[in-house]
Amino acid sequence: MTRREVLRLMGVGAVAGTSGRLCFGQSPSFVPDVELALRAGAGTAPILPGAATRVWRFTGEVLKGPPRSLDVIPDSYLGPTIRLQTGQKVRIRFTNALPEPSIVHWHGMDMPSAMDGHPHSVIDPGHEFIYEFEVTNRAGTYWYHPHPHSRTGPQVYSGLAGLLLVSDAEERALNLPSGPEEIVCVLQDRSFDADSQLRYVAGGMMEHVQGFLGDRVLVNGVERPSFALATRAYRFRLLNGSNARIYKLGWSDGTPLTVIGTDGGLLQRPIEQPYLTLAPGQRADVILDLSRRDVGTAFELRSAPYSSNAVDAMDMMGMGMGRGMGGGMAMPQASLPNGSLLSLLTVHIDRHEESAFHLPERLSTFESSWDAEPTVAARRVTLGFQQGQWLLDGRIFDMHDTTLEETVVAGSTQIWEIVNSQGMMGMQMAHPIHLHGRQFRVMSREGMSTAGAVVAQGFVDAGWQDTVLVLPGETVRVKIPFTRHPGLYLYHCHILEHEDMGMMRNFAVRPPAAPTVNRVAREFRS
Repeated sequence: MTRREVLRLMGVGAVAGTSGRLCFGQSPSFVPDVELALRAGAGTAPILPGAATRVWRFTGEVLKGPPRSLDVIPDSYLGPTIRLQTGQKVRIRFTNALPEPSIVHWHGMDMPSAMDGHPHSVIDPGHEFIYEFEVTNRAGTYWYHPHPHSRTGPQVYSGLAGLLLVSDAEERALNLPSGPEEIVCVLQDRSFDADSQLRYVAGGMMEHVQGFLGDRVLVNGVERPSFALATRAYRFRLLNGSNARIYKLGWSDGTPLTVIGTDGGLLQRPIEQPYLTLAPGQRADVILDLSRRDVGTAFELRSAPYSSNAVDAMDMMGMGMGRGMGGGMAMPQASLPNGSLLSLLTVHIDRHEESAFHLPERLSTFESSWDAEPTVAARRVTLGFQQGQWLLDGRIFDMHDTTLEETVVAGSTQIWEIVNSQGMMGMQMAHPIHLHGRQFRVMSREGMSTAGAVVAQGFVDAGWQDTVLVLPGETVRVKIPFTRHPGLYLYHCHILEHEDMGMMRNFAVRPPAAPTVNRVAREFRS
């Protein structure tokens, strides 16, 4: 199947741009409220002392609309933060200036499949892809990153990621901290060589099984930054943008985290937790009220230590691979494994300011789909390992393939039971499962280990999510009100090395009036 055939089926055409490059997606009848230019290319960043680090990065420009539609993070390799409002029509002209094919996925956003950033849609170096969509998401913290098959991990690791923040009338009425009182924090672990250049290893046994874990943790591209704040309330928007690391976040002075939002936006009510577990791809919205703190106080945001048995349980039939029973052959471990104590950033209170902010008891009202009844029987999705390969439902990714069970009706509601079963040779670990195109609700969890329960106490399952961490041995039931846009979407593990090796599957969304259940799947396989 050619790219043009795929785009035709997804409802998007290819046109020649004014520069002579091939462009995909522009519609003459689409009139945007916001138009942005976004470019992926090579650059450098001052990450460590000494030589600048070579990176790949997103850069952008506002062509139409509010100037703050793009908000650059100073001294960071991260892409500009895109700020949109529910109801806006948006055009984004993406140019690939990389030396290899790429495409952009808008993580957490509900949009037509042609605009979702499926690997089908990759464009070659020097080409453009024009995204056109209306923002239908509620207010929330979303993000964007590349999604080419087998190259997502290295492209994100090289620096290609950015935040996408959506606001709406319901959120604006709360008068939450904004401007200088809104702090975005993208958490990423990286490794560097002696010349301060990024080091990425993807083909070793450890990376194949566990995903890549770096030995330094960056926040917005900076190692252990310090924030000088006043005695007032702040809103921290947190993204785990790491390839594979799972964080157990908490304030070093024991202050509870006041969580007001998850992947899909604001909770109905604030929740206080001693710590917060964030898996790759997940986001959280946290309020830190410093109004009663003393000037001169300092404390850290840390990832607290936890047993790595909570997120992996690997016993190569007793041969001691990982942390199994017995001795002999052992899988090499990362120098900074999951569960390590990490200092992420420092908050220093350096001045007194009066603050009249009071956090409302009620934050938002969920749409009716939160309580909607499923329209078909529950579907069981297994996570496993066989013959050196992580699997979704016993299968690996095929660009064109969907099964009958992976075909759903647009706008329908289903329950999926995600079962993290033990694979061959005892291989089992936590997997953050991400669903494209729609937020879902976590209904229940069962079967986790005692070690896993400690990590699970940091989960916030009270809000909409698009990524759920399924621990070893655990079964998680999620209720999914599917997008109303027909087409092809993805679900996959968001450990990027697992995704790249094929722990990813298509699901096809068919219009309600389609004559046969599997029509869309057959079209994409034809």
